[in-house]
Amino acid sequence: MYGGSGVRKSDARVRYTQRVLKESFLSLLREKPVNKITVKEVCKLAELNRATFYAHYSDCFALMESIEQEILEAFEQSLRLIDCFDVSALIAAIYAMVEQHEEACRVLIFDGASTSVLGRMIDLAKDSSIATWKQQLHHASDEELEMLYTHLSNGLMNVVLGGYDKYKRDDVISFVNRIVKSSTSLFQ
Repeated sequence: MYGGSGVRKSDARVRYTQRVLKESFLSLLREKPVNKITVKEVCKLAELNRATFYAHYSDCFALMESIEQEILEAFEQSLRLIDCFDVSALIAAIYAMVEQHEEACRVLIFDGASTSVLGRMIDLAKDSSIATWKQQLHHASDEELEMLYTHLSNGLMNVVLGGYDKYKRDDVISFVNRIVKSSTSLFQ
């Protein structure tokens, strides 16, 4: 049951099966919304039977949630490594997350198949960003910090992700740096 590398063959099979199901689902999601995709269609495209699908996911919505969760976990991991005032590092982390999960990001975020992923990403960064800003932006009230976060996070995430294929990374970093500096300078 164990492969030569010490990894259980069944673990490799599980990862393979989940990957194939996710790829097939994402392919279908490019063509139609999740509520129009059937387990039967996913299985046909993946060349797996429905019992295999149900061994991993309860339905297509659970499969989509699993894909979204992978993106969010990668984003959360990236956030742990950076300071929210280091815009270059933040954007590099976002680009790295997109590159690591490119197909899922393209379908769910860029093509708009999931309306919740971007909002959930923004929510993940909120508390730590505001806590850091509180220490450095002494002239801002709690309400102003909330509004500042809403303004910057929504706009800048859309610039970074919406401009992923459109703008050069260095241009995005430069633009975002200027916006963050001008916005936060009001409270220093």
